Formats: sequence, C-alpha cells, structure tokens
Amino acid sequence: MNTIKKLSSYLIALGVASVSLSSCEKEENEQPKSESTSTSGITMLFKSTGGDETEFIINKEDIMSGEISAEGEGIELIGWRFAYSVGNTLFTSGFGTDNQCAAYADDGTGKIYKKGGFTYDNALEMFGHSNDNNTFLAMEIPRAGFASRKLYFIDVNSGFVSKIKETDIFQSIPDSLISWPTALQVRGDKLFIPFHIMDAKGYFTTPRADTAYVAVLPYPGIDSVEKIIKDPRTANIGVNGSTTGMIETESGDLYSYSCGAEMAGFAPASSKPSAILKINNGSTDFDASYFFDIEAATNGGKLFWFDYVGNNKAIGRILTHDNGGAWGAFGRSSFNQKLVIIDLDNQTVTDVADVPLHAKRFTSPLMVENGKVYVSIETASEAHVYQVDVENATATKGAKINGKTIKGFYRL
Repeated sequence: MNTIKKLSSYLIALGVASVSLSSCEKEENEQPKSESTSTSGITMLFKSTGGDETEFIINKEDIMSGEISAEGEGIELIGWRFAYSVGNTLFTSGFGTDNQCAAYADDGTGKIYKKGGFTYDNALEMFGHSNDNNTFLAMEIPRAGFASRKLYFIDVNSGFVSKIKETDIFQSIPDSLISWPTALQVRGDKLFIPFHIMDAKGYFTTPRADTAYVAVLPYPGIDSVEKIIKDPRTANIGVNGSTTGMIETESGDLYSYSCGAEMAGFAPASSKPSAILKINNGSTDFDASYFFDIEAATNGGKLFWFDYVGNNKAIGRILTHDNGGAWGAFGRSSFNQKLVIIDLDNQTVTDVADVPLHAKRFTSPLMVENGKVYVSIETASEAHVYQVDVENATATKGAKINGKTIKGFYRL
C-alpha cells in the first residue's frame, strides 16, 4: 500500500502540478495575448521556462539557426496542452483546470486563427484521425472508476464536434481493473485501440503488465468491442501520454511498441522484453511469426516512444536504462534517452548520429518532409532543434530553444 500511495502522490504531482505550472490562475475564457501568427514558416507548440511554463503557438521561417522564443509573438495558450494535427489543422487540448480543445488553421492570408473548439468533462488524453483526414478523434479517459470512455468525432474543417460515442473497451469490476488507451488507429472499417490494464482506483498501477492488449471495434460505429487480442510475448502497448502506441505503414500493416519500464509509468514493471508487434494488412490478429525484441537489439534498452516516418521505418527514443525510479522518464532528472531509426522489416535499430542523450516527456505526432523530421532535444544544460535525415540516420543541430521544449512541429 505504501508503494501505491507513493505512485498516487507522484501522479497527482505530475498531472496537477504541471497544470499549476502552466497558468492555472487564468480564467478559462481568458483571451491569449495575440490572436494570430504567421504561417509562412514552420508552426511550433513552444513551452517556456519559469514558474508558469506557459505554452505558445509560434511560427518561424528558419528553425535551423539562431534562437527560438515566444517573446513578443505567438498565440498564448492556457495550461499544459496536448497537441495533434490533422491535415493542416492543429488541435490543442488541456486538462486539469482547462477543459477546452481548440482548432487552429491558416486563414488563407498567412495568419493562424482559432476556427473552432469544444469543451469536455474529463481530460482528452488519446487522439487519432480518420483515414481521409476529415475527422479528428479524441477520447476522454476518466482517471478512476468504471465510467465509459467517450470518443469525440470532430469535423476537421469546422473544428466542432459532430458526434460523441461511448465504449467500455475493457473493465473488470470484480478485479477493479480498467483500460487506459494508448492509441486510436483507424484502418478501413476497424478501430484498433491498444491499452494498458490498470487499477480502477486511480493509483495508476499496472497489475497485468506482461501481456499486449488491443481492442478491435467497428469504425465509425464503435458500438461494441468486436474482440480483444492478446500477445504474452511482450508488455502492455504504449506509454501514458504518447499518442503513437500503434502506427500504420503504407502497405496497411500495423505495428505497436511495448516498453514496460518502471521509468515509463509501469507499476510493477513488466518482466517481458520491450518489443514491437505486427498486425498484417487485412488481419485483426497479431502476426505470430513477427517479434522484434528491442532489448535484444539495443543491449537492454527499452522503447519509450516511436512514430512512423515512411518506407517501413520509425523513429524512436530508447531508454538506455530503467533505474531512474517511478515515472522517471517523464521528468528532468534522468537524461537517458537516445534517438534511433528503427527498420521494421529488417528488425534493426540504428542510433541517430550526433544527437546527445536527452530527456523528453511528450512528442506530438511528427511532420515528415522530404525524408526529414524535426525533433526537440533537451539536455541538462540546453535545448535545440535537430533535423533528422531518416535514410542516413544522421542529424543536424539547429536553432537554440529559449524555453523548456518544443512539443511539436507543423505545416499549417
């Protein structure tokens, strides 16, 4: 019970304090200091340093030289934000004291404006989109109890909710267990939802961490779960706060990653290796012949995050060790993440050259342009933009970030 109380206290501090560090004293409807910013360059979700750690939507023509800050520019946001882009629309949603999701887009003259939004009861903590990019998906995940998960269908063109549907995904009242989704992946007429099995009391313990679980639902109906598939070769899929626990390749194959580390929020940690699983195109079951053991490929490392970058490759962050304590990967005391390129076909992991070990809590789904992606790299002493060449697994150090982090890069 002392361990549970410790984890519960840590989670309260992590979630609630992060909100209080992000302008929680503002009124919900307070207007940002600026209503627009240029979209001729790359748009970013920027988090400042200091007591409030306020977040801004900013834009910059050149992010590979000089410095990036929000001083005197950008759209100021309220509280800690999740961010997810669909097409040329950027959605940001808060939690804690802010229960609003806003949609931002280019007004046609090179300026960003807020074109829509909505409110919700419980925090939206998982996101996805339809295959045609016309629908943004956002799911409410109550942190305790047996309430159904609400899935919001948001029209990307207007930024407003078109419908809300409920599903239970998984729950066991006798065992006091619930599901915590780690991706919303649409493929054809199915919605795949990988999830953790967690206690229903809100302590965020993971009593069944040694199996991968995915719920398969009809889409867009999601009236009921068609089946839950399981794989005992690795841990629960995904990591709390990451929206890319499952990704889809050009061929329609689905890949999921499992971490299982104590530093990544598992309590207890999984005894199974961190690994990648596959669901072949046209199938709703795990491919029994495919098992990508990440720990074997990285000399004991665990995959903390990945995202798809094309041509059957993913970019990821590997925890080089798991001795940083409960939820240690979400803080700024362990700088033990290395950036890698993952070849999903050949089952190889290649370190990205010239990127230092770093810390990173949240990464918005990536923008891939001409075989390159931008990432924010934060060490104990500084933060910089890096441009990663996926094919060559090399990186170029870019602009200095005069703030805590950049949570995402977008073209609007």
